[in-house]
Amino acid sequence: MSVTLVRTLRSLALIAAATTGLHAQNRDHFPKATPESEGLSSASLAAISDQMESWVDEGRVVGAEVLIVKNRRTVFHDMVGWKDREKEIAWEPNTICRIRSMTKPFVGTAVLMLVDEGRLSVSDPVSQYISAFDNERSRDITIEQVLTHTAGFTQPGYPAALQSYGSLREAVDAVGNAGPPNDPGTKWIYSDAGSATLGALIAEVSGMPAEEFIRLRIVEPLGLTSTLMNLSDDSPLRPRVSSTYRSTPSGSFFKYWDSTGPQVMKFFRASGGIYSTTTDYARFLAFWMDGGTTGTTQLLSPELVESALQVDPLSQDVHPYGYQWQIFEQSDPSNPSSMFMFGHGGSDGTIAWAIPSEDLIVVYFTQSRGGNTRDEIGRVVEKAFGADWFE
Repeated sequence: MSVTLVRTLRSLALIAAATTGLHAQNRDHFPKATPESEGLSSASLAAISDQMESWVDEGRVVGAEVLIVKNRRTVFHDMVGWKDREKEIAWEPNTICRIRSMTKPFVGTAVLMLVDEGRLSVSDPVSQYISAFDNERSRDITIEQVLTHTAGFTQPGYPAALQSYGSLREAVDAVGNAGPPNDPGTKWIYSDAGSATLGALIAEVSGMPAEEFIRLRIVEPLGLTSTLMNLSDDSPLRPRVSSTYRSTPSGSFFKYWDSTGPQVMKFFRASGGIYSTTTDYARFLAFWMDGGTTGTTQLLSPELVESALQVDPLSQDVHPYGYQWQIFEQSDPSNPSSMFMFGHGGSDGTIAWAIPSEDLIVVYFTQSRGGNTRDEIGRVVEKAFGADWFE
């Protein structure tokens, strides 16, 4: 089907969404503005759409969406391709996606909220709260090391396939009992098992499942109406969830999951289980850019926000990382106006970043796992802005 026909179908979807109020509700989070009103060029930003369309035409992505928020106004929001290619359902604005590892900053935020309340400290050993870590292999692992991926675990880090466990806590207990293959605090190694451990820690300290804590303390206060931790069989949001595709060795994509079936994991996967939209994730980033506030409500202390966005020294030359946040560009301590950029990516093709000094948020979602457009979109946006953020 041609790109023109896909856009016609999407226009009809936009009308339907406005009628139900879904699109209007999301749009009002960041009022629409012309690029020129925020010092940008419509023609330059249009090149982003051209690039995305070429990716669809070349079969490099099945569907994709970009949201750019400048000075808290939507200056660019476009989508191309398919939410479900086989059913010929065009990608709609604020399609719900499985954001995978972009879940990690939510989990990190929840842990830091407990730190704010004095219920734990990042210097505490995990074994103080989770007994399975109270052995010679895992006893010295601290919460901070788990937050920064320096606890010694590998990727993904579970003794068995995650699907084989009956619950998040069962998986984390297995991780603690087995211990890390590397000495804690000696190197940076990205590990889902560490983030899962944080999920179990949240549950143990708060007395409620991690997904419930995140919903009550983060998702609802921020008004993230299209963000969910588990996709229940009867969820009214199911029709808005994109199908997910995986690349083959030949470079084509096949559908490996869609929203008519059950979610892959039986429990909330704290390392990557959240579903969300571009607008919702932009609101989450804005909350962090605002020093842990939403409106007049302080949900997280500015001191912890600042600490979380510091690069752990062990990650410096590998993959600059803070407390469950990726640091794309670091500021120069001697130059307060120098570039600083943070965010995170997800393995199904999603990525987002925020540049506080520019009051800029960029969110790119696809569900084309194994493609490399997620790695290229930053350069595409950078070129449209005439910037050199990634130098």
